Amino acid sequence: MESDNVLELQNISKTFGDLVAVDNVNFELQEGEIHAILGENGAGKSTLMNLIYGLYQPTDGSIHISGIQKQFRSPRDAIANGVGMVHQHFMLIENLTVAENIALTVAKFSSRVEKTCPHDEIISQNDNNKPRLSKIRYKSNEAIQITESLSKQFGLTVDPSALIRSLSVGLKQRVEILKALAVDARILILDEPTAVLSPQEITGFFNILRKLKDDNRSILFISHKMKEVLEISNRITVLRHGKKVYNGITGELSTRELAREMIGEDITEIERKQNKPTNDLVLNISNLTVRGNRDEIAVKGLKLKTYRGEIVGIAGVDGNGQRELAEAIMGLRTIKSGSVEILGHKPIGTKNVRQCSVGYIPEDRRTMGVITSFSITENLILNVPHLENISKWSMIDQASMSRTAIKLIENYDIRPPKPTIPASALSGGNQQKIVLAREISPQPDLLIAVNPTRGLDINAAQYVHKNLFKQRENSKSVLLISTELDEVLKMSDRLYVMSKGKLFEATAHRDDIEALGLLMTGETDTNV
Repeated sequence: MESDNVLELQNISKTFGDLVAVDNVNFELQEGEIHAILGENGAGKSTLMNLIYGLYQPTDGSIHISGIQKQFRSPRDAIANGVGMVHQHFMLIENLTVAENIALTVAKFSSRVEKTCPHDEIISQNDNNKPRLSKIRYKSNEAIQITESLSKQFGLTVDPSALIRSLSVGLKQRVEILKALAVDARILILDEPTAVLSPQEITGFFNILRKLKDDNRSILFISHKMKEVLEISNRITVLRHGKKVYNGITGELSTRELAREMIGEDITEIERKQNKPTNDLVLNISNLTVRGNRDEIAVKGLKLKTYRGEIVGIAGVDGNGQRELAEAIMGLRTIKSGSVEILGHKPIGTKNVRQCSVGYIPEDRRTMGVITSFSITENLILNVPHLENISKWSMIDQASMSRTAIKLIENYDIRPPKPTIPASALSGGNQQKIVLAREISPQPDLLIAVNPTRGLDINAAQYVHKNLFKQRENSKSVLLISTELDEVLKMSDRLYVMSKGKLFEATAHRDDIEALGLLMTGETDTNV
């Protein structure tokens, strides 16, 4: 192996029973490069990264670090060999400070911090012979010094004494990177790192990656965002059905050509057609104030109207009241003050909202969109309209339920088309198709979609967008709430930005990304 390859995978395969998740992949990561990994959902990207990070062990093949073959039985082994990973969903303890989170990481994966337990294991035994976490001692000043030193070196400015729960999403991501640097990770795996960042935060984040690259650290960048991949990476590898189908220098292939490598065929881009909404009011929100989970004011005096035949988009960084807004509309969260009217009615509770002809695509399909242990059929009928249609005398008609499920599976191309298998066996894209089928098939007058393409590949995202546009063409009203600014710009007829619980009119700034970014970070006093 060449000396500038810090990581090499030789004929790596990983199987789960009959499923081949990674199929005989060869891969090289060079010192001081940013290497992007592209692929559809289920292409093997996450499995491959989990093999490198020691969460999985390969069925066949070998992993080499700087020319030496390694066997990673756990993330501890990977970290000991200079491999760190920043997960898409942050692994931070919200009630601890930045320095304390970093100290815990150092304590767990290095000898910098003294433990009360004389052994290296974090798990010990109590008097009842049950596992428990051993206590950790650390020097507060040393933890702060480590944080400040790394922050200064790489431009990752963050207050060591700040509580994690008080930080923005962008700052939390910095803490995750600092954790990896604190244990001297020379290889960084970044899983969808820009998914919840504003345009300004993405610019700052890319500057940080370039500094890491200049320090000869190597970065694996997993993303669905072609534009960002082309901007930040040096090389690109594409996986399809577990196999490596392309590896080359960034810029060698266009966005369309990369998409073809990912999907195996050309994708026709969906364009937003001009459409004139009607004067028929569907959703009318007046002076809405809603509390968050910690009893803080999450939505502040919000006003919004939507009409038939339009998609109203709300952009914003995660954690600025979007979830609370959607849940308040759906009757899932108590309203402190103000009102929500749907088709002239003020529904109380989720069932009443559903009866007002509302469909809901929640932000997290795995925890709120589907019940993974339920079958495809059971998930497809889990809303008021379908349950009413397949019930007789308050009992579910099994034959009617089966016919409904088979029809929806066919109409929405859910794969595999096996009604009885659990939703947990499906890819993220097909789980989202279940949600779309269940929520759109009753043809609701109002469809609320929250981050409907989060974590989906380009093909699955196109499918979601096609269905949202179809609702608009059918004179329905769609409220799209998304942290993907490009998605909101592409889909919406009217555009708003939500920041710190307030809503800002932004349609006039559609072509000004910098202005939108400032709105997303709350740098304006103009409230809607």
